[in-house]
Amino acid sequence: MKAILAQLNHSRGFIYANVIVLFLLANGVGSAWNCRWDLSRDRVNSVTPSTLKVLGSLKDPVLVEAYVTTDLPGELKSVISPIMSQLDEIGRVGGRKVKLRIINPDSDEKRQAAEQRGLQGTPFEQARVDEVSQRLGYFGVYVQTGDKSAILNLVDEGRIIEDFEFRFLREIKRLTRKEGPSGLGYVKVPGTSDTRRWQSFQDQDKDNMYFFRSLLEEEFGAIPNVELNAPVESEVETLLIVGQPRLDEKQAYHLDQFIMRGGNLICLLKGFDFDLQPVDQRMARYGVGGQGRGFANVNREDLDRLNRFFAHYGIAVNGQILFEPTLSAPEMDIQGQYVQRVRNPAWAIYSRETGNIVSESASIRNIQQIILPWFSGLEIKADAQPNVKFTPLLVSSPDAIAKESSPIGLKEMQGIGGQPGDVGIGKPEPLAVIAQGRFQSAFTEKDVPKGEDKSLFRGGQSGATQSSILVLGTPYLVSDIFLRNEANLQIFKINQAFVLNLIESAQGDVDLSEARARVQGIDVLRPIFAGDEKASKWFERLFTWFHVLFIPVILAFYGWRRLSKRNQRRGLEVAR
Repeated sequence: MKAILAQLNHSRGFIYANVIVLFLLANGVGSAWNCRWDLSRDRVNSVTPSTLKVLGSLKDPVLVEAYVTTDLPGELKSVISPIMSQLDEIGRVGGRKVKLRIINPDSDEKRQAAEQRGLQGTPFEQARVDEVSQRLGYFGVYVQTGDKSAILNLVDEGRIIEDFEFRFLREIKRLTRKEGPSGLGYVKVPGTSDTRRWQSFQDQDKDNMYFFRSLLEEEFGAIPNVELNAPVESEVETLLIVGQPRLDEKQAYHLDQFIMRGGNLICLLKGFDFDLQPVDQRMARYGVGGQGRGFANVNREDLDRLNRFFAHYGIAVNGQILFEPTLSAPEMDIQGQYVQRVRNPAWAIYSRETGNIVSESASIRNIQQIILPWFSGLEIKADAQPNVKFTPLLVSSPDAIAKESSPIGLKEMQGIGGQPGDVGIGKPEPLAVIAQGRFQSAFTEKDVPKGEDKSLFRGGQSGATQSSILVLGTPYLVSDIFLRNEANLQIFKINQAFVLNLIESAQGDVDLSEARARVQGIDVLRPIFAGDEKASKWFERLFTWFHVLFIPVILAFYGWRRLSKRNQRRGLEVAR
């Protein structure tokens, strides 16, 4: 036997046969292994773990019919290509739970099938050398599970959508969600931000949250106003508080008892207030014109009243206006004769790259960038709630500058960071904090307001009951003011992903957090001489004149050299 094996080991035919068998086995194993590499910068050709979570929880199979015209000009094909790759990946990840059909409506029969599904053709232009023609294309996805169906349009406001995976998964969640209350409530008391429907351009201001609330209701269902004049309804699990609420004794008590029963709070709180007028309303519509004059100051009386309540739960809002000269967000403004991009130190761009996003919780793990507008820092008072864990999600830079009052017009803020007395706070300050655990009431039985049933009073959370309270030091993250122009709309999208993930996490659902967080960030050029205003201005002028004069100087030098050589040759010829 050993002799036979030794003979086979030296047989080329036997070795070649084994190589072929191994090759076939490797191909068989490889074909069953779902492995693809996405080498694009933002990984736009692949799906996130959110797809695995949502599709993995499906009980009924899902029919996905994508009607997409593929005979497209190059510029359209490049933006539709990532969606096609994601659809293919969804089909692979979904396995038997997803029945995927990708159809190119290139015949009357297929176009009729698309229209029967509820999809309408979208006209687009195709330019050739000698003419520009208009065609009808189909860009939509039909989704059906059980007896429910939905249409997902791939074109929104004349553009191919960039967040297909999130929109697709959101539709799946909506179709499979059981009917019932949203579990959310919006606190409506004196001092909180409005959610009034727009009647004019002026309604899209910093203190209105109409559009964001509409998005919440689109995702979660109806959200009732909660005035806190009575105990909070049992179906409300999470309350959203935006602004600087002025709670009377009874309202504070009902909010406290909501926490004691296990309710959650998402608080976007105001540390200061201001009025701000645009330079020109007509220009602001087109994304320029920026901010006019404004002045911010801390109202100590209102802030102290707010902190007296929230300090019982371990978090207080600092009475300050924070500025970030080195992390300023860019904004377009008219200064002098030309439109130019200037820094806005009252808006800070925080990211994982700069080390300001410090939490790895599921709700924020995949968030790469957050833009805080008009914000204050927070103070953690952990001793107030010994059974609660306090976790900062976001911190300022040590170079942040704190003021109690300040002009906040774009022009006036350009000098912040380079003025005498503009000294950084010295250490990172919490800007977003989540408190989780078993809370104790801010009231005692003898403090129960008159008219309330003392037998229902809860002095603390017992058993397995726990709550979470999230506090951010700004109410303007997703205010309607960001919808006034295209430049700031991207900021709204970035912050929207952050806030929605926090709300979903409070509801105990993080399925969509990765897909929602896939939002393109803002590219910012940092000043070379950060903090030195004179040096920055000097370098800016030098850089500008270098670009203005570089080509003319090179051309002049080239012309002079040509003329010099020509004259030299002529001189030599005459001498001969």
